[in-house]
Amino acid sequence: MSVQWITTTLQTVKSKSLQHITIYPAFSIPETIEEAVHQEWQDLERMLVQFWTSHSIRLQVTARNEGKNPGDHVPSLLPELTKRGLVGPVEALP
Repeated sequence: MSVQWITTTLQTVKSKSLQHITIYPAFSIPETIEEAVHQEWQDLERMLVQFWTSHSIRLQVTARNEGKNPGDHVPSLLPELTKRGLVGPVEALP
């Protein structure tokens, strides 16, 4: 599933009781990200900031660990959420 799919799915959420979102990227987080994919992450981040503002959600990202700490990439993918301290610890999948 693409990042764009996640954003589109979140746009359909109508629940007033949403409290937690965990993102499981279906790919390992690469060292460099293509511009189009980076734009998708920026769109997702804007959506997540809106959810945090309206629902006070907790956000967590879980990614594959391929010899690197996936948490090292989250600040570049979700800079505003990271700056605000709104992304929980990043869990690494084997």
